[in-house]
Amino acid sequence: MGKQKAPGAHRSFHTLITVIAGCIVFCGIVLGIWFLIFYNNHEETNDAQVDQYVTPVMARVTGFVQEVRYEENQFVRKGDTLIVIDNREYKSHLDRALADVNHARQDIKVIENSVATVSNKTAEQEAQLEAARTEVWKTGQDYQRYKALLKEEAATEQQLEQVKAAYETAEAHYNEIQKIIRTTALNTTETRSKLPTAAAVVQSNQAMADNASLFLSYTIITAPYDGWVGRKTIQPGQMVKEGQTLVSIVSKEKWVTANFKETQLQYLTIGQEVELKADAVRGRVFRGTVESLSPASGARFSLLPPDNATGNFVKIEQRIPVRIKLAETDDQTEFLRAGMNIIVIAEHQ
Repeated sequence: MGKQKAPGAHRSFHTLITVIAGCIVFCGIVLGIWFLIFYNNHEETNDAQVDQYVTPVMARVTGFVQEVRYEENQFVRKGDTLIVIDNREYKSHLDRALADVNHARQDIKVIENSVATVSNKTAEQEAQLEAARTEVWKTGQDYQRYKALLKEEAATEQQLEQVKAAYETAEAHYNEIQKIIRTTALNTTETRSKLPTAAAVVQSNQAMADNASLFLSYTIITAPYDGWVGRKTIQPGQMVKEGQTLVSIVSKEKWVTANFKETQLQYLTIGQEVELKADAVRGRVFRGTVESLSPASGARFSLLPPDNATGNFVKIEQRIPVRIKLAETDDQTEFLRAGMNIIVIAEHQ
């Protein structure tokens, strides 16, 4: 009986293997057909990364770090103070510049007061000139009268000489006042001519004061926008120089840069919706919209762009950066970080 059951068992086993193999072949055929249909109607690339603005914050003045007011990877708001540089030297420069401004303004006040004083003197001298003119006229009339009286022998030579002397004295006084008025007018003009120069000095000193105030403000380093600070490499007491990178800020704004092959661009349009899959999160699909296409290939933006006119030419398929806007809110994409790998799938349009 055992020998008779053996062939039946073998047949059942072979039948099971055949069924399993058939299922595998069938599934393979179905899967192959699905892949063929899918990839004939979709474009996919795994050459894509999450992008964010990474802005280096640099020192604009040289000095010693007094305070560091952030922690590594901390979220900061626009305008938050990150680093404070010792400002005593720059404050002394500002104080000296402000003192120069005040001194120059006082010089202008002195010149204006001088002009006012000279103007008052000119008014007094004009009044004196009018009185002297009247005196010349009066003594002149007396002199002519006494000359006539002397011809009629109604006055003496001595009286005529006294009247003549008074007339000449009045005339000399009148001429002296005229000369004084002319001199005063020249002095007034000269003094007023100093005002534009003094005003220019005030403007120059004010510009220096503004510049000193600007440099003083550079000792307070603030966040340029909302975002996260990167590595903390600065400590209090450290010497920093102008132009030195102190910290980097990573923006809240995120997008995906997908580098599609040049042969895939014909199927992409601005405003097209795409699917995004992050390697960091399995099973989750994000949505995005094609925002813009790069005007040139990525190789053209490299430090040393290729020059196909020299040497041997090897044709290489180029990739064009495509910017994709994330459709999800910031809360849903908060865990995404710049540089994370993304798979982008775009349906043919």
